Amino acid sequence: MKLKYPLIVLISCFLIASSGCVDSTKTQSLNRVAIVGASVTAGFGVKTPPIDGDVGAYRITMKHIWEGMIDCDHDDVGYFGEMTFFGNPKAAGKESIDKTIAYNPTLVIGIDFLFWFGYGTPKKDVDPEVNRIEKLQYAFELLDSLDAQIIVGDLPDVHGAIGKMLRSNQVPSVDTLNKLNTMIYAWAKDRPNITVVSVSDLAANLMNDEEITYLGYTWPAGSQEELLQKDMLHTTLEGTIAASLMLAEKIQTQCLETDPNVIKNRALERAREEKITSLF
Repeated sequence: MKLKYPLIVLISCFLIASSGCVDSTKTQSLNRVAIVGASVTAGFGVKTPPIDGDVGAYRITMKHIWEGMIDCDHDDVGYFGEMTFFGNPKAAGKESIDKTIAYNPTLVIGIDFLFWFGYGTPKKDVDPEVNRIEKLQYAFELLDSLDAQIIVGDLPDVHGAIGKMLRSNQVPSVDTLNKLNTMIYAWAKDRPNITVVSVSDLAANLMNDEEITYLGYTWPAGSQEELLQKDMLHTTLEGTIAASLMLAEKIQTQCLETDPNVIKNRALERAREEKITSLF
């Protein structure tokens, strides 16, 4: 359902700390949300469990989670995630952004949209750092073409996934990763429609099995198995809900459900309704 009256969008200026953290929050419209991104967004390895009369194994995407979070009247959440984003980030990113533009969103959520522009196998005979910087600049151009509020994640350090899901040449060095994240925050600094969330902090907490708290809900230390898949790269359903609550801290919460258990049940229901089957 469309809103009967427009939401007032308040955009506050925000400071970027040298560590790359966003210090202030923004209030944004939930009337017409679009979801873009790679495999975490697309629900890699996250499926509905079997219940009576339904064997399950339907993929649960971030769209299902946000449909379970938004409590105010809104249009259907637009979903433009891509499971195989890693294969050709430029082509996948361009296609998803073109579809997002056509959808005409008020808010774009791309928690892992930038990931494969910084990660991935570099081109042959090209300095890996130069190649990663060039790809990331292209991603900025894509996002700059959107006329909407945008929330994106920075680049996490997932060296722990090498040998499980990633090859070593797909992972930037720590120095390169720091340069790329500095670029992300510098790009966002003078763009009031852009909010960067620290996926790098969330990933570090998950990798180190530390406590995390978002919007009053705490996952204690020792929750890694509940939140992170064995590949040390992809979140579980509970982990993706935690990541979504991290995003929700940056926008209005008056009409957002913030109880992870309620969100989980709603997301499962919506995934069962949509019945996305996938090998991933």
